Amino acid sequence: MAKKKSKANQAGAAVGLAAKAWEYGRKVDWPAVWMRARWLTHHTQRLYNNLTPAERKEFLDIVVPTKSSKLVAKEDRARVTELVTKAFTGNQK
Repeated sequence: MAKKKSKANQAGAAVGLAAKAWEYGRKVDWPAVWMRARWLTHHTQRLYNNLTPAERKEFLDIVVPTKSSKLVAKEDRARVTELVTKAFTGNQK
């Protein structure tokens, strides 16, 4: 027979998790997180602008995992390499 958790136990667990999260948050170097987020935003936009809308859609269709395929198929890896190269350099091979 499964033991039911009372609402008090659930609330206590939630408070415990919140306290741990608060302590962890106090240890994080938030200025560094902010700077890295800004850098990533800037470069993501730059890379995004180097691909055409059709190339962006193709890239996402290949790279974003689905339930049926978790990894990039072998036959698609060369195309992904071409798209990533174009995104970084702004031109094709």
